[in-house]
Amino acid sequence: MTVEGGVIVPECPRCHQISNHNAYCQNCQLQISYSINSSNSNSSDMNEKRKASAHHSKQWPIKKMIPIGIIGFIIILLIILFLLLKNYNSPEAQAQILINAIDKNDTSRLSNILSSKDNKVGPNEADTYIQFIKSEIGMASFERKVNKTVANLEQETAIAAYVKTANNQNVLRISKNGRRYLIFNNLGFQAPTKQAEVKPNVKSKYEFNSDGYQKKIIADQNQAVSLGNFIPGKYSIEVVKTTDRGTYHGHLKFNTSESKSNVVKVTEDFEQATIQANLKNTEGLDSKSIKVVINDEKLDYGKNKNYGPFPLSRDLNVYAVGQTNGKTFKTNTQVIKKDDIQSKNNVKLTFDDKAIERFNKSQEKDVVNQLSDFIKDYIGALGNASKHKDYSQVANYLNGQNHKFITLKQDIDREKDLDFKNPEVINVQESDGLYYVTVEKEANQHRIVRGQYTVRGEADKDQFKIVDYDGE
Repeated sequence: MTVEGGVIVPECPRCHQISNHNAYCQNCQLQISYSINSSNSNSSDMNEKRKASAHHSKQWPIKKMIPIGIIGFIIILLIILFLLLKNYNSPEAQAQILINAIDKNDTSRLSNILSSKDNKVGPNEADTYIQFIKSEIGMASFERKVNKTVANLEQETAIAAYVKTANNQNVLRISKNGRRYLIFNNLGFQAPTKQAEVKPNVKSKYEFNSDGYQKKIIADQNQAVSLGNFIPGKYSIEVVKTTDRGTYHGHLKFNTSESKSNVVKVTEDFEQATIQANLKNTEGLDSKSIKVVINDEKLDYGKNKNYGPFPLSRDLNVYAVGQTNGKTFKTNTQVIKKDDIQSKNNVKLTFDDKAIERFNKSQEKDVVNQLSDFIKDYIGALGNASKHKDYSQVANYLNGQNHKFITLKQDIDREKDLDFKNPEVINVQESDGLYYVTVEKEANQHRIVRGQYTVRGEADKDQFKIVDYDGE
């Protein structure tokens, strides 16, 4: 077959003459068979080829777009991932988590944020910190200060900075602690601590719970002891205190903002009682000997003095004792029942003044007699000492380094006439453990001379000593 003008024309397979679809070739008479659909088939094949070529040309751009689309999808995912990471891991986001925990009173979250290996912050301490921030700074101001501090850290080479109160106290340390996902600064948040110290006026044992941990602190009288380190806050710790007087229930209180140093003083606030004792008829007693006795504990007496503190857990038995001339006198006993104990209590205690007076009068006679015997013995020894030039005979009667005793020794060594007769005690006065004894005696030529001896000692002539002398 040949093609003429784009049309397929049949020909004889032997002589190749155009047959025009005749059954026999007109040139060589060869019988010819034709395919009815050959031309249609060839035309169809050509059409199919054209369509395939068009389809192929359309598929090529789609194949090129697939990897581009995948790359674009990955980029979008990375952008979304970055935004998610930024929302939860950027320094600003880290700061916001802290701020939200404080604002929403989330003590559990805050305790986790503020805790470190060296300082564990419990939920109770975190709650105290939250209340402190809100009352001392205010949430709006605190949020501004935190965000400003974080922004400054991002722009500076410093690794840490502090958030402060209006009076320049540190309440939060923000520090750079490496990187998160190699992109963001990892921030650390720590609350600075101060050491709380209690200083009891008697030996005390304190027992209290600190965020689930039971603590026991023992402090000696007037010795400061640490309760531990505490983050900023105003604390009121429930405590059981035990002393020799009993058990007290109450609180230990302190506010970290009240101290400019790293130590804050603790004040005690316990359920306790004090007692003021009003004493009557003490005139005949040695004032230094008077004691107030509360539940068998002897305490020095002082006018308008408050005794205590004492626990409210048992009755208070109160009385007073005092001495005169070696004898002890006791007042009435006043009992305050534990259900009637007040924070401040007054008791009236009375000595038996008549009994004291009778005893003192009897003792005065004895003392005068003892002093009289002592002075007479001394004057007799003085005469013998001057005769024999022997100072040792009077040395046991004297006490101290009074210059008058030195002069006396010189007089004895010179055999000065110191022989006196008929000594008589005419007056005795006592003050602060000293007796002032006025004596008259007869000197040579029957002259009567007077002198005053100052004597120290108990009402026993063997205990008396002369400490001073005026007169001849």
